[in-house]
Amino acid sequence: MSSPPRELYRWQLDALVSWLKCGRRGVIEAVTGSGKTDVAIVAAADALRRGRFVLVVVPSRVLMEQWHGRLTEALPHARIGRLGDSGRDGSATCDVLVATRHSAAAYKPVPPSPSGGLLIADECHGLGGATLRRAMLAEYEERLGLTATLERSDDAVTELLLPYFGGICHRYGFEQAIDDGVCARPRVAFVGVALSVEERAEYVATEQQLVNARQHLRGVRGMPVEPFGDFLAAVAHLADRDTGPDGRAARDYLAAFSKRRDIVAQSSGKYELLGRLAPAIRDADGALVFTETVRAANHAINRLDPFVSIDLITGSTARRQRREILDDLRVRRLDAVAAPRVLDEGIDVPDANLGIVMSASRTRRQMIQRMGRILRRKRPRVGARFVIMFAKDTLEDPANRLERDGFLDEIERISEATGVFDGARFEELDEFLAAPGPEHVAEPERLATYERDAAAAGLRPDAPGSVAVSAAEADAMVDALAAAIGVEAAYAFCSFARRSPSAWRHDAAIRQLGPRLPTPKPQETPYLEVEFASLPQIAKPRVEPKRLSTGQAPLEIARIGSAWRISCTGCGEASPLVQFRWQVLEQTVACRCA
Repeated sequence: MSSPPRELYRWQLDALVSWLKCGRRGVIEAVTGSGKTDVAIVAAADALRRGRFVLVVVPSRVLMEQWHGRLTEALPHARIGRLGDSGRDGSATCDVLVATRHSAAAYKPVPPSPSGGLLIADECHGLGGATLRRAMLAEYEERLGLTATLERSDDAVTELLLPYFGGICHRYGFEQAIDDGVCARPRVAFVGVALSVEERAEYVATEQQLVNARQHLRGVRGMPVEPFGDFLAAVAHLADRDTGPDGRAARDYLAAFSKRRDIVAQSSGKYELLGRLAPAIRDADGALVFTETVRAANHAINRLDPFVSIDLITGSTARRQRREILDDLRVRRLDAVAAPRVLDEGIDVPDANLGIVMSASRTRRQMIQRMGRILRRKRPRVGARFVIMFAKDTLEDPANRLERDGFLDEIERISEATGVFDGARFEELDEFLAAPGPEHVAEPERLATYERDAAAAGLRPDAPGSVAVSAAEADAMVDALAAAIGVEAAYAFCSFARRSPSAWRHDAAIRQLGPRLPTPKPQETPYLEVEFASLPQIAKPRVEPKRLSTGQAPLEIARIGSAWRISCTGCGEASPLVQFRWQVLEQTVACRCA
């Protein structure tokens, strides 16, 4: 019904080809800032041309508004609806419906016609919760998940997300994005501060608690010792599922681990360091200060406010105010914005070239989101910069290899230069951060390879005033292209590739190539391997208490003759009759309301 908003990068078209090969089911795992939304929009446009309904499921009301705006701009002839907040549209009244996860789970907007639909899930890793999983509607045969990394702390990836979406059909990491020119290569400064005497004493005491718990955990059968991320995932698994000594040791470890992180994250030396970074913040082309808590973000504001123009965004910041703050950063009325993780996922943050990380990330997904905020493609001579604070001789110290954070490995691997600095080397730090970006920024490859293949196969270029193409000619050309580069690549080039593609290409691709595309067959599709940490055995499994009902409607306890039962007031399902009223409380009702 409309053309995509801009010509795609080569990686985006490759991702769509992979998705087509998987029968239009799969997750595209691509780093923040690389353009996942553009991939989804052209997939939506193609679905509309084929007569499909499109449901876009998003994490928040803010993202619902962002997606609605992007889709309205890209698909001006389509009816774009909203479900969530004040939006009350349904699938029968629009062509594309953007819904929050909670609204999609509650209202279940299924395709309005037998032709079916495409479900696009932004930040799809968040759909694994007990309620939100209901937003993964089985009525949608075509499914596209978007995420920076398909990672969760529970087993929802294997039990829910992969079975629903099929698998990961395409990955696009920072190294590849930087090599392609889609993202910028950063310079990274690690700046150390010393703990105070009181902070060091509390850190040492907490460290001893960790040592004691770790000794027990390393003796657990099946416990992975390395890498540290796998060890931590296994500890979380035990803490959640084991009620015996192993589970208690795991919970003790996680509590001490969290307390130790809080000690280093809130070190007074880091706030002193912030004041010294004020000149670099003023000179930056926009700065973001990443903290772990609202309290830490407030401390950062108080320290920097006398020196730079800075504001704060938290989860409770009103949408209008949040938009005004980000707009002020965009036009440089603000030098910086501080935020406790609220900017990590989903929000459309203006370009910034300096990121200040006050505490290392807790998860790989959070690390990728933060890096993507700063590593977006830059103008010539504007470089991407990170300042990563660390408390010396702690878990944050880059020299610590035992519990090294995955954030450090990832960002060191992609950096053009790294340096370790302390309070005695501020002149060197200033010089390091002031180095300009590259004089020339290479243009990412878009469609050159596909265009060469198309020309070789005789596919005519789109040009104003070109001679009309008959259906037979169109079919012959796209058939020749499919023979040369494959059905999926030919379909992607004809349907997704151009900013203003001719209608005959779309029609010919749908008519000639559409029936030859794969249908969903999970056992045969070329999904990528997903790595999971090995998990230890559970010695004493946690027993979940019985729930009176699996539905959402209230239960009713009633006497039937001389016996008792419970029933769901929504669907009427009832438990077996029991002799005494107290026995009813041990019954369950497998109701149909859910």
